[in-house]
Amino acid sequence: MPASSLVTRRRLLIALAVLVLTVAAVLAVLALRPDADPAAGATPSAGATVSTGTEGAPEATEPGADDAESDDDPADGDAADPEAGGGTDEADAPRPRETLEPRPFGAEATPEPGVTVTVPSVKKVTGEANVPGEVGGPALRFTVELTNGTGKVLDLRTVVVNAYYGPDRTPAAPLLKPGGKAFEPEVAADESARGAFVFNVPSESQDQVELEIDAGVGKTIVIFTGA
Repeated sequence: MPASSLVTRRRLLIALAVLVLTVAAVLAVLALRPDADPAAGATPSAGATVSTGTEGAPEATEPGADDAESDDDPADGDAADPEAGGGTDEADAPRPRETLEPRPFGAEATPEPGVTVTVPSVKKVTGEANVPGEVGGPALRFTVELTNGTGKVLDLRTVVVNAYYGPDRTPAAPLLKPGGKAFEPEVAADESARGAFVFNVPSESQDQVELEIDAGVGKTIVIFTGA
């Protein structure tokens, strides 16, 4: 066989092989396309579903917003409820203490049945500074007498004595000396107890002073006034 014929046959075989491979590749692509098409079709379908959900989302959100407003309304109602707030304030607010009308020094006052208080002596003294915070100078020493007619021992540890001076009732600073003396811790039935209380009071205000005596927890406050 001539050499030219052999070359021609080889070329034909190569061309045929390439053609076969090409056809096989095309067939393979065509075979895969049916699987891809449904997936491609599914994507728009899924997109349609999301779109529908999005269109419905405002409707779902609006009830939620209404619920939030509904939840806020009771809270606002509770906050605005005057009865609830007023009841709490009234329960927590301390009750005002009863205070007797001021009496002159030397008179008697009765903070509770069976207990009498009087201020038999008011003396001008020169206050002495003995502890930090005290300032010496013009002062008044008040002698306070408390009589126990209750028929039982009376606790005096909660007695508080305060002094004020001038038209504005300026609080007077307490001093220990000269001659300050606290009450005994208690006083027996049908007995009396005395204490002496010193306060800084400027000389020009010593003609307008008040002595406030709180005889104990729950008892009425008594006030003595004068010069």
